[in-house]
Amino acid sequence: MRIFVNEFCGHPFQMELSRKLAKMGHPVCHVYFADNESTPKGETQLRADDSANLTIEGLHIQREFSKHSLRTRRQADLEYGRAAARRMAQFAPDVVISANMPLDAQNILQQAARDQGARFVFWLQDVYSVAVRFVLSRKAKPLAAVGGWYFERLEKKLLRQSDAVVCIAPGFAEFIRGWGVPESKITVIRNWAPLDEVIPTPRDNVWARENGVGGRFCFMYSGTLGMKHRPELLLDLARRLDARKDARLVVIAGGAGADWLKQRAHEVSPETLTVLPFQPYQRISEVMGSADVLVTLLDSEAKTFAVPSKTLSYLCAGRALIVAAPAANEAARVVEEAQAGLIVSPDDPAGIVSAAERFLQDRALLAQCASNARRYAEQHFSIGAIAGRFLEVLRPVSGKGELDAADRVLANGGGERKPSWQRPA
Repeated sequence: MRIFVNEFCGHPFQMELSRKLAKMGHPVCHVYFADNESTPKGETQLRADDSANLTIEGLHIQREFSKHSLRTRRQADLEYGRAAARRMAQFAPDVVISANMPLDAQNILQQAARDQGARFVFWLQDVYSVAVRFVLSRKAKPLAAVGGWYFERLEKKLLRQSDAVVCIAPGFAEFIRGWGVPESKITVIRNWAPLDEVIPTPRDNVWARENGVGGRFCFMYSGTLGMKHRPELLLDLARRLDARKDARLVVIAGGAGADWLKQRAHEVSPETLTVLPFQPYQRISEVMGSADVLVTLLDSEAKTFAVPSKTLSYLCAGRALIVAAPAANEAARVVEEAQAGLIVSPDDPAGIVSAAERFLQDRALLAQCASNARRYAEQHFSIGAIAGRFLEVLRPVSGKGELDAADRVLANGGGERKPSWQRPA
């Protein structure tokens, strides 16, 4: 089965899935938007252990891409959609999986897949139209109603026209059922993080020493920081830590929220608050290992359309978590299930400060949450089992039959199926 994976952001776990599917004998072309620098990327280069079945390509466009520009963003999205569609047609897949794709671009890619005779799987990472309405309500209120209506209508159409929809949370599945997406098309496969790429490391490591993070207790936020992530909560936490003088906050981020925080970093001591750009993915274990507690943030209004994937990498890193998010959000649910941290309301600025002070005072709780985090990841993030679940979706819609015995062996770590041209006649 030839599989084309389009993942707009270049996230690590989607690339791990492509790597695994390729090792299971399926030719896979994985593309992402190379010009989008607002989100951290995974391992985008082919590795020595990658299958000959795998291609990974970063696609470029001619125009400048600005994620937060209302004036130019849509044209850039359309151009990326055309670039992805051209590459898909060259690859001639049996099935297309597309995730994190702006809806105008998704529309182009879905139509191109139909013209190509390929099946289309919509991997629903965010309810995009709800997110657009949320952003416009804060940046351009007069456009919120019209923009929300346009994108909701388009998203409903694309979901209904897809051959299958993979939702990352049960709440997303329930939401789109209300939009008339047939139950038979919907599968829930929760997100994960790569266990072998994000591993627990000593608190005193090379990255920590290079960046002066040793010594004091360290809280860390790492990942995209938009305004939906409530960056003001990080400033509240930094102010409290500044008064205590026994802990620090490191923020490694990009996005509008990161820019906002940089502008206000002077309000606290530089020994307390450090704001850094995204770090090389190859050092992610050292980076997260430099923290005692890792922090997730999400605005209460974003609970229906966003699940912060950084939380899952935090679990792999084996550190205690503070999650300032609505209790109903999938990220909060996972951390609570794992017993890996403390959940607080994003609408209560005192909550994140209280949670931080609890970890500072209760080192036994800190150690237990850290241990629980990695244990949960190891129990739930096996890429073999996850790839097997995706094949259970892909095989029927692509017309390639059901998951066979060989697929199951390979999904469970049984070596690699060689490309057809390498097999004996």
